[in-house]
Amino acid sequence: MKHEEIIEKLRDDEQYYGDFGRQYISNSDIKNLTYDPAQFGNKIPDNPNFHLGRYFHQLILEPNKAKEFPIVDIKGRNTKAYKSYLEDNNLTYAITTEEAKNIQEMADYTLNKDPDVSALIQDFDAKYEEPVVGEIFGRPFKAKSDIISQGLVVDLKSTSDIFKFKRNAYTFGYDTQAFIYQYLFKMPMTFIAIDKTKKIYGDTGEIYHEIYVCPVSEETLLEGKKKVEAAVQLYEYYHG
Repeated sequence: MKHEEIIEKLRDDEQYYGDFGRQYISNSDIKNLTYDPAQFGNKIPDNPNFHLGRYFHQLILEPNKAKEFPIVDIKGRNTKAYKSYLEDNNLTYAITTEEAKNIQEMADYTLNKDPDVSALIQDFDAKYEEPVVGEIFGRPFKAKSDIISQGLVVDLKSTSDIFKFKRNAYTFGYDTQAFIYQYLFKMPMTFIAIDKTKKIYGDTGEIYHEIYVCPVSEETLLEGKKKVEAAVQLYEYYHG
C-alpha cells in the first residue's frame, strides 16, 4: 500500500485504533512494553476520563463529531436511569448534561480568551487530527497530532491540576509522546494544558481556566528517546 493510502486510511479513527492501525507501535504502547510487555497490542479499556477528554477535543477540533456525542440529561452516573440509558443505547459511557456544559465552557475559554492560544489553534492553515507513520529504531510507528499549526505539532491536554502538569509529564508518558511525534512529524512539539477547575477572578465573579503553553525541552526529548529505545528493545525480545 502506498504511503498516501496508509495516511488516508489512518484518518479514520476506527482504522487508526483498529486492526489496521495496530500493526504500528504508538505512544500508548510504550508504557505496556516497559512495564508489562505481555499486554502489548491489547486495547486500552475506555473510562469516563477518556470520554470527557474526547468530548473536549472534539468540541475544539471536530465540532461536527461533538454534535453526535452521547449526552444524557441525568444528574449522575451512579443512577438507575443512567445505567438504563447506556443499556438501551448499547453504550459503554455517556456524559451528563452538566458535564457537557462544563466542558463546553472550558472549550470556549480555550478558543477565545488567550489570543496566542486562539491564533495557534485556529490558524487558517492549521490541520487537525493529522496522522503520520514512520520507522523509529527499526520498527514502524504511528502518531496522530491534535493540531499542526505555525510549524508546530500541538497537543491539547486537560488536567485536574495544572501546577503539577510539568512534573507529571514523565509519569503520563508525555516525554515519549514528544519524542515520537517530533521525530515522525519532523517539527517541534508544544503541549497546551487546560485546567478543568473553574476559578473566579478576585471578587469580579468572572470565571476562568488556567492555561499553560509548554514547549518541549531538549531534556524531555532525550528522556523520551531513551524510554522509546528501551521499549523497542523489549518489543524485539518478546514480540520481534
